[in-house]
Amino acid sequence: MKISKLHPVLQLLFYSLLAGLLLAFSWYPYGHALLVFIAWIPLLLLSDQLLKVKERFYFWNAFIYSYPAFLVWNGITTWWIWYSTSVGSIAAIALNALLMSFLFSFWHQFRKIKKAAWIDYIALVSFWCSFEYLHLNWQLAWPWLNLGNVFAPQTGWIQWYEYTGTFGGTIWIFAVNILLYELGKNLISYHKSRKEVTEIQPAKRCAIVLGIAAATMVILPPIFSKVIQKKYQIPKEQGIEAVIVQQNTDPWHEQYGMNNLEHVQRLVEVASPLLTPNTQLLICSESAIPHNLPVVNLLKNDFPKNRYEYYAFQLLDSLIAQYPKLNLIAGLSTADFYNYKATSTARHLEGDYYYDLFNTSACYNQGGTAGIYHKCRLVPGVEKMPYPKLFGFLEYFVIDLGGSTGSLGVDSFQRAFPLAGTNPLIQIGAPICYESVYGELFGKFVLNGAQIMSVITNDAWWSTSPGHRQHFELSKLRAIESRKYVLRSANTGISAFIDPLGNSSQETTYGTRIAIRETVYPNDEITFYVKHGDYLARFALVVSAVLVLFQIILTIRNRVSRKKRLVR
Repeated sequence: MKISKLHPVLQLLFYSLLAGLLLAFSWYPYGHALLVFIAWIPLLLLSDQLLKVKERFYFWNAFIYSYPAFLVWNGITTWWIWYSTSVGSIAAIALNALLMSFLFSFWHQFRKIKKAAWIDYIALVSFWCSFEYLHLNWQLAWPWLNLGNVFAPQTGWIQWYEYTGTFGGTIWIFAVNILLYELGKNLISYHKSRKEVTEIQPAKRCAIVLGIAAATMVILPPIFSKVIQKKYQIPKEQGIEAVIVQQNTDPWHEQYGMNNLEHVQRLVEVASPLLTPNTQLLICSESAIPHNLPVVNLLKNDFPKNRYEYYAFQLLDSLIAQYPKLNLIAGLSTADFYNYKATSTARHLEGDYYYDLFNTSACYNQGGTAGIYHKCRLVPGVEKMPYPKLFGFLEYFVIDLGGSTGSLGVDSFQRAFPLAGTNPLIQIGAPICYESVYGELFGKFVLNGAQIMSVITNDAWWSTSPGHRQHFELSKLRAIESRKYVLRSANTGISAFIDPLGNSSQETTYGTRIAIRETVYPNDEITFYVKHGDYLARFALVVSAVLVLFQIILTIRNRVSRKKRLVR
């Protein structure tokens, strides 16, 4: 059956579902990123069809028909959240689709007033980039499906992310979709005008121009990427021997059933076969030492005797005594105590005493704790209650993943840790888990001195689903954007070494207890993207504001004109 013969409602729903499926199967590991270059065409067609209807409720018509597309996209690509929380997964998928549909409907409403088509397209790109930027920076952040992330497995196409970050990928996707859509419309127009001699030549010329523009837009960025990739030379000075541990601890049953000494014993047992006198880095995952450690005791390396924490760090000290060059990067759960409510996240203990809990990365070496960093981009509903003034009454009902519930404390500075025994001094950044989704945040570690980056994570919550694989691929984007080695340690999932070109080596598999070793190299380079961050998105915000103001002026002018005509 031809689509044109379907009932108009079914036809619009078909476009919506087709768009959702194309977007979903653009995403790793379901299909291929090439599909994303046509995935928006059904939504553009849907908007055009709705404009022809000329009904009063432009926004709500677009919302009703576009929501299935975004629901399908979110559902197929991020269903794996269900493994950690069934209710939370439904809320995340439905809400994210809702926000996307609202944005698309707002753009459709913007098209209500007739203007040059190129203005509408610029509005679509700027509105969507602004939405993605918002989704990176507000308290309900869930930027997993920001469009530029789709190319993470295709590192050979996107070496230019060192200049643009993922927002360059978002703009590229829209540019190709728009050009192909306009080309398709023009070819249909050309077919219809073949009998009209006066119309056929302009239509033919336009089709040729659009075809060349679309082909150029598809192939030029990958060619540029290949040129960058061929010319880029990875620095090979002052190599560091590094070992990454994947301890494979079950977060549901073992993580909080084992004490800190038992966790450290497991880490040492897995790492020891690969350690040598030249090993300078040992990277362990998020929650490697999961039971709360007081920050004061950690920094002073002074734990109460006859406690598991004391014996755990004695064991680490004995390991470092055997390998004096060793610097341990590991994820910890920490706590800080106050005699007043020092932060907005501080919890009442008793009397006038309060405390904060943190998800922490730390560097530990022969001199004790060389530095700590508290995760600052927390997972909404898991580690943080968004907008506590509105939702504070739900503070202790946030999703419990085995540890303490309630919002965690955060750091205000993305610090790099100095590595003992390196001359000249080398520094490493250690963002935690979800923070690897944030390109600009990742770059702040580099701006603060990091020459090598690690990503420590616990991807065991999502079982063998695509979640841990998607998360791994995102670290490749961060390596390209910053041109730094990324040493990724997952509790289980995929641990690997990723070079500054985004190439991974020694990828581990889910459910294995293993260590891997490789020589990595520091890099002092500050890329354009690291220096300027998400400048494309901030520019899109300005463009969006100008376009909305332009729309308001046009609306007022049209209303004044209608009133004048009625008076006459």
